[in-house]
Order: sequence, then structure tokens, then C-alpha cells
Amino acid sequence: MTEPTDTDEFLKESIKIEPLAIQEEFVRMPADLAYWNGRYATALKAHLLAKLRLDETKSKLFMLHRERLLAAGARATEAQIEAAVETDPEYHQVRLAIIDAEVERSRARGIVEAVTTKRDMLVSLGSHIRTEMEGDIAIRSQHSNAHGRRD
Repeated sequence: MTEPTDTDEFLKESIKIEPLAIQEEFVRMPADLAYWNGRYATALKAHLLAKLRLDETKSKLFMLHRERLLAAGARATEAQIEAAVETDPEYHQVRLAIIDAEVERSRARGIVEAVTTKRDMLVSLGSHIRTEMEGDIAIRSQHSNAHGRRD
């Protein structure tokens, strides 16, 4: 098993809820969500660029293999050229890069969804706490005194 990185630790902190520090969680939430949305955008860009590179590589290899087949005196059918392209090591490497980029994009999207879920849970928890406070006369009295109001 690999050692946790600083990013892994930050991820854990971003998605856990500290029940005794709800206010701090609310304050932290926008920054966490912005950070992970940024990471998702970076992963999405890498994925799209990898797809673009695949298209460029495929076009380049198509022409290369077509020329090779014609130079060898073979009849260069589209199926033969496609087969040559798809078995080319360069094409294989670019396809592996797309797989890596897709995995990273999916991972980043999952993190954004987890942080968004945390935000929703915090809103719900905050509402629940306010409802409990309104029902508890001692807490309501403390809250009113702290804000200079009288009930």
C-alpha cells in the first residue's frame, strides 16, 4: 500500500464532517469545493487533450501506414490500414494515456460529488441544529443574550 500524500490527507479533511466544529466546516466549505472543482477541470482538460492527441496520432499513423503498404506494393484497403494503425505501439501508448486521463477525471468528479454531498449535509445539519436551538429555551435564551435581544 502506498503512503498517503498531502493531497490524500487534504481530501480526507475535505470530506469528513467534524460535528463539534460545524461553523468551521461551513467556513471551509467554499474553498474546498472550489479547490476540487479546479482539480476536476484540470482532469477534464487532460482527458480532452488526450482525446485530441489520439485523433491526431491516428490521422498521422493512417497516412504513414498507408504509404508503407503502398510502397511495399500491397493493396492498401482501409481495413488493412486501420488494422496497422490500431496495432501500432504509438497508437497503443496514446490509448493508455486516455485511459489514465479518464480514470483521473472520474476520480476528480467523484471527489467533487462527495464534497457537494458534504455541503448539503452541513446545510441540513445546520437547519436541524437551529430547529433544536429554537425548541430549547436555555439555548434560545443564551443565543438571544449573546446577540442583545430579549425574548
